[in-house]
Amino acid sequence: MSEKPKVLLLEARDEPQFDFFKDLKAIADLTFEQRAGGYSESDLEALIEPYAAVMITSQHAMTKRVIQAGSKLRVIAKRGAIPENVDYAAAAENGVLVCWTPGVNYESVAEHTVMLMLCLAKRTVPLMQRLSQGSWREADAGVRELFGKTVGIIGAGGIGRAVCRVLEGFRMRMLVYDPYLTAEQQAELPVESCERDELLEQSDYVTIHAALTKETRHIIGSRELSIMKSNACLINTSRGGLVDEPALIEALNKGEIAGAGLDVFDPEPPGVDNPLFKLPNVVVTPHMAGWSDEAVYREQKEAVEEIRLILEGKNPRYPVSR
Repeated sequence: MSEKPKVLLLEARDEPQFDFFKDLKAIADLTFEQRAGGYSESDLEALIEPYAAVMITSQHAMTKRVIQAGSKLRVIAKRGAIPENVDYAAAAENGVLVCWTPGVNYESVAEHTVMLMLCLAKRTVPLMQRLSQGSWREADAGVRELFGKTVGIIGAGGIGRAVCRVLEGFRMRMLVYDPYLTAEQQAELPVESCERDELLEQSDYVTIHAALTKETRHIIGSRELSIMKSNACLINTSRGGLVDEPALIEALNKGEIAGAGLDVFDPEPPGVDNPLFKLPNVVVTPHMAGWSDEAVYREQKEAVEEIRLILEGKNPRYPVSR
């Protein structure tokens, strides 16, 4: 009887609610790995050698060194968005398939995006701090409504469109900038298509939902922040590298924009001394927008299914082609 292939599952837990692991266990030996502080390139290089498959998140850099160290590696399955942390050339050279799990966290990220927007509009964090210090209602609370405001959505992919659906209930004017948005797709959304600078000039809230590429790195920098309204807020639940972080800190300190809601940073994890953590007009979360219980279940289930199909010699449903 031949030995079962081995599968490495990073940041996963073998718990009863994750019932989908049983199908993979029937054909493979599973190793569940969680490490406080994450994994360096050397950590992954030392781990990968015996495994035919690995399930990763955006926090695990599958570099050329790591992939080459995986002499038995056949598949990398990324939970969530298309992986930006995989060396595709090295994967192709070594015959490794790369897969992802589209759509599994769109609603979760959209809800989180609107939550950050609401926290800024309702000044949730500073009002909690005031209340804990004995203050009660005060006239200078500065609480605002989303109703009637203008939101600018940069990127109208799956998550951007999910944000549109959530915000419809707030009866906001919605602008969208996406050079790849077709006329047919726009017709299905309650949005106005416009150029990026026009969106930045008119929006009370700007939310980013773009992939991180060479072209989109620092799509929001000093120039873009200077175009925004002084009472506008920036939301980023996509990738930290889309925003020039030092430029954002400067704009917030100077009052060029009113606030920011951030779930992502550059680099990640951010240092505890990151100046953003000390600003009263910033709401931050630790890259958790797509990590609702429901989304974590869906993304792991879909990633496990990709691994199972490939190990059984079948075609994956969601291969990444670059």
